[in-house]
Amino acid sequence: MKIRTVGACQRPECAGVEAHEDDHGTRFFRVPAWVVCFVLCAAMPVALLAYTYASR
Repeated sequence: MKIRTVGACQRPECAGVEAHEDDHGTRFFRVPAWVVCFVLCAAMPVALLAYTYASR
């Protein structure tokens, strides 16, 4: 199973034409890469603050 894939275009007007990339770009486990990056950027500071609080 590939970790990083690019989804194929699923628009109705693209049916029957040569396969090409969709407008969402790179995906990780069928989730757009920008969503994964956003979640990681939001979760990392929270995790660091929680670790700092727990270690005191």
